[in-house]
Amino acid sequence: MRSTPMLEQYWALKREVPGALLLYRLGDFYELFFEDAVKAAPLLGLVLTRRHRDSDIEAPMCGIPYHAADSYIAKLVSAGERVAIAEQTEPPSKGKTLVARKVVRVVTPGTHADPDRLDARRNNDLCALAIAGEEIGAAFLDVTTGDFSAVSFPSALLGEVFRRRSPREVVAPEVLIPRLKTLLADLPGDPPSLCPAPSSAPLGQKARELLLRHFKTETLEPFGIAGLGPECDAAATALGYARSMQRSELANVVSLRIERLDDGLVVDSVTASHLELFRSLRDGGRTGTLLGLIDETGTAFGARALRRMLERPLGRKAEIDARLEAVSDLLSDATRLERLARGLSGLPDVPRLLGRLSAGTGLPRDLLGLCLGMKRGAELAPILGNAAAAVLSPGGEASPTGVPAALAEEVLALLVPDPPATAREGGIFRDGVDASLDEMRLLKRDSASVMARIEAEEREARGIPNLRIKFNQVFGHVFEVAASARNRIPAEAVKRQTLANVERYATRELVEIDEKIRSADSRINDREAALFSQVVEKVLGESPQISEAWARLARLDALVSLARVARSRRWVRPVLVDDPVLEVQEGRHPVVEALRPREPFVPNDLSLSEEKRVVVLTGPNMGGKSTYLRQNALIVLLAHAGSFVPAASARIGMCDRIFTRVGASDSLARGESTFFVEMSETAHILRQATRKSLVVLDEIGRGTSTFDGLSLAWAIAERLHDGEDPLHPGPARVLFATHYHELTELAIVKPGVGNFTMAVKEWQGEVVFLRRVSEGTADRSYGVQVARLAGIPEPVFSRAREILRNLERQQLDLGGRPRLAEHSTPEPAPSGVQLDLFQDQTNVVLDTLSRIDIDALTPLAALNILASLQSRLKGEA
Repeated sequence: MRSTPMLEQYWALKREVPGALLLYRLGDFYELFFEDAVKAAPLLGLVLTRRHRDSDIEAPMCGIPYHAADSYIAKLVSAGERVAIAEQTEPPSKGKTLVARKVVRVVTPGTHADPDRLDARRNNDLCALAIAGEEIGAAFLDVTTGDFSAVSFPSALLGEVFRRRSPREVVAPEVLIPRLKTLLADLPGDPPSLCPAPSSAPLGQKARELLLRHFKTETLEPFGIAGLGPECDAAATALGYARSMQRSELANVVSLRIERLDDGLVVDSVTASHLELFRSLRDGGRTGTLLGLIDETGTAFGARALRRMLERPLGRKAEIDARLEAVSDLLSDATRLERLARGLSGLPDVPRLLGRLSAGTGLPRDLLGLCLGMKRGAELAPILGNAAAAVLSPGGEASPTGVPAALAEEVLALLVPDPPATAREGGIFRDGVDASLDEMRLLKRDSASVMARIEAEEREARGIPNLRIKFNQVFGHVFEVAASARNRIPAEAVKRQTLANVERYATRELVEIDEKIRSADSRINDREAALFSQVVEKVLGESPQISEAWARLARLDALVSLARVARSRRWVRPVLVDDPVLEVQEGRHPVVEALRPREPFVPNDLSLSEEKRVVVLTGPNMGGKSTYLRQNALIVLLAHAGSFVPAASARIGMCDRIFTRVGASDSLARGESTFFVEMSETAHILRQATRKSLVVLDEIGRGTSTFDGLSLAWAIAERLHDGEDPLHPGPARVLFATHYHELTELAIVKPGVGNFTMAVKEWQGEVVFLRRVSEGTADRSYGVQVARLAGIPEPVFSRAREILRNLERQQLDLGGRPRLAEHSTPEPAPSGVQLDLFQDQTNVVLDTLSRIDIDALTPLAALNILASLQSRLKGEA
């Protein structure tokens, strides 16, 4: 193919960004060519056209307007693409056919920084992985806020990491990519974009040196990195990749936090989904979620902090008590609490504004917003006083907020109240900020009076009464005199034009003034852009202080939200203890209670301890079993997050992890049934649960045949009670809801098992759900009655009730249900008897009598059978 200078430039830029779609700036458009255009056109809904059609350099192409590029870029990134932006770096000039261009940034799912396209209330994490033997390091970096953390763990626990964190993009060594594809496909939600780590990714000593240079320090020990290791490699890979994509130094990334995989209460993505912490199972939104309920934050950065509190609850009692004390302190003064809420409300998202400025994409309005935010943030300090200083100001700083107010005031004194959209438009700074800028502005504003002055001075100096200043597009401003006055033109003047009746000339002073006036706009814009860069550099120099101040304000906003929710919803402070207990008095489901304000919520108690560590909960459908399970799991989670809880009182033993197996789910795309997914999640629980875990199981085994499901449920409950062996005991707190009423007999042989049921009352053939948990067992599920409530047609309901009676009578005829406590697994009914649903009453009685094993009957069972048969023959219900 014949080449052209533009094509050569295009291909050179493409080689810089392999695997990315290149947006090539041509005037007012970004153009995509060749394979990039073919891939992007359908994603963007554009018509594919061709450049140099019917020639040997014909190229498929499509284009987008530069002023609307952000929305198109967001679509491509959402589709998992990486987008490189090539800008013109010089203005077009006469006689030059090709202007210089360079790639100014590469936008990827994990480095996308457009505030209008991101969820302001959650992080947009980039994850980088690194391998060192049997260890893996993972780093998580949000370039928009500067939040940066790393962790190392055994290779076998890679899946655990992604059960807890949900990055938008993962950069990993090639060897891990196949494994990651399988792991990530098994998790709820949209999988992140996968990208092979660059071959130039820093490792070992190079990784350490990169981090040292970036943080401008001589040691990494303050960050928790003592030497070389996978977490150091992962952190350097993430930082290097993000800097390469952003084409900036990422000055807003001022700290690195080293975490431990076993820190805190672990809430993985499966548990978060079952408990509806962040996404409703009904529609995927926030309404109906725990986060949606407790998020009364006034700022985006506070909302992100609150979400992190739920994503990563605390695991150390002292830290939890400190956070609870902060909430208590805020609750102690209602007036102050509301003043803080009003002061926080609407504060700009300073961390993300700082991120845009550090990436070189910040606008004058971003700088103004950042400084206004700092000024307003500093005003919170007098309101806050010393409240909860240990939590809000770690290290005992003098100011509870630590906002650099002096810097904010200094910058605000420079900026106009309503700056322009871009730094190239001018009009950013006030008058008096810069002498040369003032001179150019004065010249532009007063050009007419300046010219009038020069004209008068020249007229007087030459003695030419009719001398005038004229403007010409070719020569600019010139003196014009009559031809008769040619002899009075000074010898040093520059003659511009000679006509029959006039002579036009310029002096050195007029030439200089003319150049200044004609170039005033561009010179003003250039000068303001330079000043803007200087001010931004000064602000970025204070990034560590600004970032730390806003970390405190984010904590404050999150704690204020927790305090306001606790006050308005009558929540109480939980007591955290080291013993493996869970004692809740009058506990409530926070979300269900809030969504049904007109229907009084029935509170319930729970008591789990070393002596009674497994609750087997039976009861009718719609009786409230699942609500009861979830509410207690949420109470434990809220307590570990440092929140008050919905109960009259709560004494909660420290917990290392919450496991849930609640609700039905399947994975048709992977050919996995509901039952298979249920068993997979239960297997994970049995492998990972420890003595300090809370395990919540709902309807285990219901997706298969009755006896298979019952056998599995029995064996699983036994294992959770007994543990693997004496050295590996089972969890100390287990809630096990079931419709297998036979499972209640586990309490006969396992002293740590207690039976509880959801109370129900029958009234005139109708079922009333009391939603009260009481000690004991249920012998019916009332599924047929619930079906009627759900709208099952009356004939179907009547037939189902008749079949149910037949089943119940035949079950009783055979001596009642099997005594599971006497067997290792459930056994079928004796003598090979099959239940017949459709026989008439007489035949049922005769068949039953013929099949009874008299030798196996006890006297009581015989009397029960006779009573049942007699009742049936009489036609009684």
